[in-house]
Amino acid sequence: MIDYYDSDDDVVAAMIDYYDSDDDVVLMRQESPDGHGFRARSTSTRGKEATSRYGSWEQSELEMHMFSWSIQDVLNKNLLKKKASICFLAFPSISSLHVLHAQGQQVKKIPRTFTSLKDYMQSFTVPLIEETRADLCSALEGIKHAPAAEVIRMEQLATDQAIFSIMVKKADPNSTQRDQVYAPRDADILVLTDQKPKHSSDLVRTGKSYLIGSVLKAEGGDGTVVRLSRSPAEGRPLFAVFLINMTTYNRIQNAVDVHAAACKNTGIIEKMLNPKFGQEYNASCFLDGELGGLESFELNPSQLKAVQDCVSAVQRPTCSVRLIWGPPGTGKTKTISALLWSMLLKNHRTVTCAPTNTAVVEVASRVLGLMEESSGGGGGKKCFLSDVVLFGNEDRMGVHGNLAKIFLESRVGRLQQCLMPGTGWTQSLSSMLGLLEHPLVQYDRYIEGIEKEISDLVSEENEIRDELALSLRKREQLSNKKIAEKVQGMQKKLLVIEKKVREIKKDKMSFQAYFQSNYTPLVNELCGCVETFGNDLPRSATSEENFRLMAEVPPLLEGFGELVQSEPDEQLQALFKNEEDERSLSSLFRSLVTQVQAHVSFELKEARSSCVQKLRDLSVSFQLPDMFDSRMIEEFLLRRAKSVLCTASSSYRLHYLPNAQPFEVLVVDEAAQLKECESLIALQLPGVRHAVLIGDEYQLPALVKSKVCEDAEFGRSLFQRLTSLKQPKHLLDVQYRMHPWISKFPVQSFYGGQITDGPNVLNRDYERRYLTGPMYGAYSFINVDGGNESTGKHDRSLINPVETAAVARIVQRLFKESVDTGRAVRVGVVSPYKGQVRAIQEKLTGAYAMREGFSVKVRSVDGFQGAEEDVIIFSAVRSNTAGKIGFLADINRTNVALTRAKHCLWILGDAKTLACGKTIWREIVADAKDRGCFFDAKDDKDLSNAIIKAANEVENLLKLDSLRIGSGSRPGVRS
Repeated sequence: MIDYYDSDDDVVAAMIDYYDSDDDVVLMRQESPDGHGFRARSTSTRGKEATSRYGSWEQSELEMHMFSWSIQDVLNKNLLKKKASICFLAFPSISSLHVLHAQGQQVKKIPRTFTSLKDYMQSFTVPLIEETRADLCSALEGIKHAPAAEVIRMEQLATDQAIFSIMVKKADPNSTQRDQVYAPRDADILVLTDQKPKHSSDLVRTGKSYLIGSVLKAEGGDGTVVRLSRSPAEGRPLFAVFLINMTTYNRIQNAVDVHAAACKNTGIIEKMLNPKFGQEYNASCFLDGELGGLESFELNPSQLKAVQDCVSAVQRPTCSVRLIWGPPGTGKTKTISALLWSMLLKNHRTVTCAPTNTAVVEVASRVLGLMEESSGGGGGKKCFLSDVVLFGNEDRMGVHGNLAKIFLESRVGRLQQCLMPGTGWTQSLSSMLGLLEHPLVQYDRYIEGIEKEISDLVSEENEIRDELALSLRKREQLSNKKIAEKVQGMQKKLLVIEKKVREIKKDKMSFQAYFQSNYTPLVNELCGCVETFGNDLPRSATSEENFRLMAEVPPLLEGFGELVQSEPDEQLQALFKNEEDERSLSSLFRSLVTQVQAHVSFELKEARSSCVQKLRDLSVSFQLPDMFDSRMIEEFLLRRAKSVLCTASSSYRLHYLPNAQPFEVLVVDEAAQLKECESLIALQLPGVRHAVLIGDEYQLPALVKSKVCEDAEFGRSLFQRLTSLKQPKHLLDVQYRMHPWISKFPVQSFYGGQITDGPNVLNRDYERRYLTGPMYGAYSFINVDGGNESTGKHDRSLINPVETAAVARIVQRLFKESVDTGRAVRVGVVSPYKGQVRAIQEKLTGAYAMREGFSVKVRSVDGFQGAEEDVIIFSAVRSNTAGKIGFLADINRTNVALTRAKHCLWILGDAKTLACGKTIWREIVADAKDRGCFFDAKDDKDLSNAIIKAANEVENLLKLDSLRIGSGSRPGVRS
């Protein structure tokens, strides 16, 4: 669950959104002659090993800026709003040229049109620096809660730069506080200090010092390698405190580097700089040949038209961009799945991106499900899941179950077992051919081995018997105790040897048993590899004939194994009789085989012959590449896959695949939520000539932490900019999620009535009554006028304890009803304020976690984008006499909140406060009244009691606070 910090002024995402590295090394590669980005160069100067190894890792522009800032600079929200005066006297390692260049920079509004590629890319540079500063500022303001770790070792690695190896104390895996212990990761920015700070001011207090560090390589052979803003004055710092991760920032910086662009694919980007690009395209569908199989996706006309137009555009030689407008519940992900299936069918190599891991996983899940559903139709004959790869950070993506079928690391693990020398496919295939072609030779060796073992035991027995007989002849010596004991020992040895001989003869396998004991494990190994190759090996890795041969092998081997089980031993030996075997067999076997050879069944002969022929063909034609290392297999799969899914940031990895077939098509889901500068990472992938952007500019935009950047439209998406330039869009015009009473207001208010309700939601069976009474119908505004908004105990985010109590009571009643009726229900509780989200979570913690058929999720509006539940309870929070509702007035955020519910949407809020200003909420309250969906919470006795109880508790707390204020103990709660 991803939650977001919030306030009236800023909306700050959780750290995880920018912690998006999926690579082992996230240092930026050298891409231009002037050295923008990190690079690792090796020098051969002897005697300077440490310096040559680390000292040449150059700093990125962003890192230089961060190292040049003081704490006051970072906390200054207007640092780049006007001309900045950067203090660099404390940082002599920063070049004067860089500082002079930095002076005078300011954030300017990013225009909608551009005169050149250089003008376009440079428009993002300073806003990116400012956004980095804002992220650092947010981290410093919340440094009290930042993960930290004790530094237990520190060693300088380069003499010409402040590059050090540090080792931090790891968290106790059994500790409940382990999440608060910092574990360094590549591209982290951290602060080293003598004690864990509780406030940013602790870093600059008199007589103390701090160091800013950038992690170059985490947990390598030299520990964690960091570049510091300067060398430590004396001793070593005691704590490393995490601030931010720079992976995505570094990748964006590289994407907007004008010099690096000269070495990249910028064709489609340059085309899009023309304001009229794409406005004149003919949206009529022109397909090269039939695109059969789309009927299995059951697309509506608007979805089908969008898919067909995109496929048609890709088949043309010129660059193209298509926009698909997907309002909530209109089957956007289903449309993407059909589009990707069509691209596979047409053999167009495609990369699909989204802003977040959650969005990518959602698309991947739907693609996987729909492709599996359609595998029985035309699509199953030509499209294969082995050509689809999902990659990224496994933990953050939460990959499990079905998704492991296409997840890169899972696929690598399965393939690695089949590619290992000595145990994999090649060894098993060779062993199986040897067994099928010369089993009698192997069996003869087995028999010879047994006979030799028996012979050795008999020889030992004879020696003991001779010695025993000699001892028994000298009867007069038997009275000697030692000799008597020796005789007894020899007699015991004879018994042991006789027992061993009996056991060997008893365990001696017939030819059939011997054959089966070797055949069955080999069949299992080969069939396992065939299944893995069929599911995980891209189809371009070998010929279709080889895949056909492999598919034929398992049933042939299993069928032959069944025939062998029912065949008499003599006839089975006769099957494998040939002249070569005959020369190597004992005379006893030779005469026996000759007598029964004529009786071997034709079916058995043919089955063996087919198995041998198929395996021989594969041994010759199916040559696997020599790759055993997991990284090599990963790159092989990414080079060969036809359809790759990842986050926009993670697509950076695809730039550096050696000998890879170029991508042709870029598909971006949630395109309206992706910053335009971040989309450039994927748009510059080698070969990309066509882009399909799917999104909805009326839902939440990309997250921007800096108010200065927000005003400069740094968060604007490419989808939004092209829309503003009148680029045509395909509107998906049927919604399948919301009950008509829920969809009515957002469809009319946000989409101009262009969306219709699907037949499924119009069906009477779609209506649900989870609680009795008119207040709990499909759509309700429940007026809670006894609330009292205040700041929470954790931060300044707003809470409303009365609404919290009302939500908790409704959830409790839903739970009871679910238990009593046995009806499953999924509940979502949504609020725009993190403080309220936390308060409701604390109220509900653990109460309903273990009940099967009932689930409740509590998230912010931002955290619920793209999700849906049966019932949504929305807590508006705001309740004040001034009628202030802050960022609750944001139309996009309101749209998301009102479009998450499938069957029931219940809005809890203070109608008087919400309707006071000229905002969308005045319209919502008025609409609810007009439609007879407006209710007072006091009209429900049970709900009213919960509200009164909560209001009394708040009043008692306020009285207690006023007493404490009078005594000077602490400030009270803000009302």
